[in-house]
Amino acid sequence: MSSESSFLRFENVEKRFARRGKVIHALTNTSFEVPQGQFLTVVGPSGCGKSTMLNLIGAFDRPTSGSVLLEGRPLAKPGRDRGMVFQTATLFPWKTVEANVAWPMLVGGMRKKEAKARARELLALVGLRGFETSYPGELSGGMRQRAAIARTLGLEPKVLLMDEPFGALDAQTRELMQEELSRIWQATGITVVFITHDINEAVFLGDRCLVMSARPGRVVADIPIELERPRGEATKRDPRMADYHAQLWELVRNEVDGAAQATTGRAAS
Repeated sequence: MSSESSFLRFENVEKRFARRGKVIHALTNTSFEVPQGQFLTVVGPSGCGKSTMLNLIGAFDRPTSGSVLLEGRPLAKPGRDRGMVFQTATLFPWKTVEANVAWPMLVGGMRKKEAKARARELLALVGLRGFETSYPGELSGGMRQRAAIARTLGLEPKVLLMDEPFGALDAQTRELMQEELSRIWQATGITVVFITHDINEAVFLGDRCLVMSARPGRVVADIPIELERPRGEATKRDPRMADYHAQLWELVRNEVDGAAQATTGRAAS
């Protein structure tokens, strides 16, 4: 097994939660690898453990059994080598956009002048040049999410974890942000694990897409997305987009239908 292929690895991961006296089996027998620099997307039915997977990579939680490894090391605690972008931009409303982006760098010990310069570079990278002195409340939802991405990139993480980051945006802004994120990823070469319910989004962004089963979640399909880079508006008109969508949707629908039938069977018994 090459070191490249095992950059990020799940080995037979199980995760159970105790909630209100009940045990919730979130993930079972989950194994996969992510090469360094790959853009991995993940789809599956609601409640299949996609966000749990990200939390395990971030080490905000620990597996019940099995291992999550980065560069061969078990992930025991959160670290700056893994940056998380959530569905809603988590920015300090009382700080300017530039100050928001510079903040984690200052906390990490960077000098103020250097952090300010780097923040401006990152804001330019995400298309926010000229908005350095604006406050989050003065920005659109898409612009706030760009600022959140820039702030996370300021950590210089090895892995960017994204949990439905465009889910709260309107359809037009979401399409533009997909293209923007693809451009940013190409410019940085960072490893990305991207959770989404939008199959077209998963196809457009991903080098590869994992399909999760209904809960307890496990990988039921691992589909390479063989669309040329860079990707943009022309990619979305490529007939292969529809082919990939049909393939992935059938896999997800089978899981949803199977879970519904199992629930009906239990209710009948």
